[in-house]
Amino acid sequence: MKILVSNDDGYRAEGLRALAAALTEFGAVTIVAPDRNRSGASNSLTLDVPLRVTRAEENLYYVTGTPTDCVHLAISGLFDFEYDMVVSGINDGANLGDDVLYSGTVAAAMEGRCLGLPAIAVSLCTGAHTGKHFDTAARVARELVGRLLSQRLDAPMILNVNVPDRPYEDLRGGSEGPARLLGGPGGPATGRRLRHRLSGGGRGSCFNHAAAGRPHPPCGARQYRELARRRAVNDTRVSGIGMTSARTRERLVQRLREQGIRDPSVLDQIRSVPRHLFVDEALASRAYEDTALPIGHGQTISQPYIVARMTAALLESGPLFNVLEVGTGCGYQTAVLAPLVDKLYSIERIEPLVERARTRIKELGIKNVRFRHGDGTQGWAAHAPFDGIIVAAAPHAIPEALQQQLAPGGRLVVPVGPEGEQELWRITRRETGLQRERLGAVAFVPLIKGPVSAT
Repeated sequence: MKILVSNDDGYRAEGLRALAAALTEFGAVTIVAPDRNRSGASNSLTLDVPLRVTRAEENLYYVTGTPTDCVHLAISGLFDFEYDMVVSGINDGANLGDDVLYSGTVAAAMEGRCLGLPAIAVSLCTGAHTGKHFDTAARVARELVGRLLSQRLDAPMILNVNVPDRPYEDLRGGSEGPARLLGGPGGPATGRRLRHRLSGGGRGSCFNHAAAGRPHPPCGARQYRELARRRAVNDTRVSGIGMTSARTRERLVQRLREQGIRDPSVLDQIRSVPRHLFVDEALASRAYEDTALPIGHGQTISQPYIVARMTAALLESGPLFNVLEVGTGCGYQTAVLAPLVDKLYSIERIEPLVERARTRIKELGIKNVRFRHGDGTQGWAAHAPFDGIIVAAAPHAIPEALQQQLAPGGRLVVPVGPEGEQELWRITRRETGLQRERLGAVAFVPLIKGPVSAT
């Protein structure tokens, strides 16, 4: 038996490894997962840029795409064998209610089912991505797969399984839960609607099902209002018109491509992020010119070419997971970088800019960023070491704290030097010490010590 495992939390996620290990008793398990966190990707396929597949280790591959891309590639030609089942997860967070419409975890299972395979999506009901008992969810998944070997799901069905973040022994009903779900002793008969028979109140495993290709039952008015609020980010103000339209952005992307920016994920972010929201409304018509613009407090929003160049330099050697940004500014660089990494910590010395950036990032629905008002020259030791550090202002010399907070193999991209003599450097921590690469001349505002509070 061959089982395909995927997720939306990225190929290094703890839940993914726990799930794969639990399923090895049934046969060969292959992981094909996104290169980074792709939560909320829904069941979308990437059509506008090439996908890259990288073998990380034996039977583990990561893809520069969505969970749906991963499953589609794995089943439709990436390998010279066929799979028997798709299991997606273990997601660090529940997927219930409206979440199933956006969940990459559920979408991966749906893609498997659409391509003719039985499929399960497994999530751990955690709070704020702090899951502890992935072993519990893995054990539930193993038992469900065991049952599926003898009792297949109805053709249009997937299982969307949500497991409390508790020790397995605390689940009311114990090992009978999965058996009852699929028609074991005391459970529903084959072909009936799948229901769990575990206790309520958040103690038992929460099972529900989604029919592939069918709409879910309508939600209440409150949920619809919340859904409408979340979708408001797609209004004309964000999507842009005239000199802020998609066509204008595409011209900018083409100019950057001609200047040597080749990373498709970076170009896609430049295309997608509404730069006009990060500048004063009076300057919005100039937002997609390749130039720096003032944002107040003696600071500027970097020109798109520099943002793209620094981001590409940071990402060039592979995916990044724990990243520090020094110099948040208005938040534009933050918005470009955040979807390309797992966790982004951003520090800014000017308090009004921190609040402005936080508002914009929240408006765009980006959730993997933590902000801090503080001295960027000191880094953020509480979350170090970082496998990526990007600095958006120029010190005369690279701060020692930033070098110390760089993880082994980590990269630091930073402009260095006095005004008129600045150069962009990439510093990589190797076993033998720090490797330094000069990337060319640049012009940045100076990196200044000490925070500035709102007046």
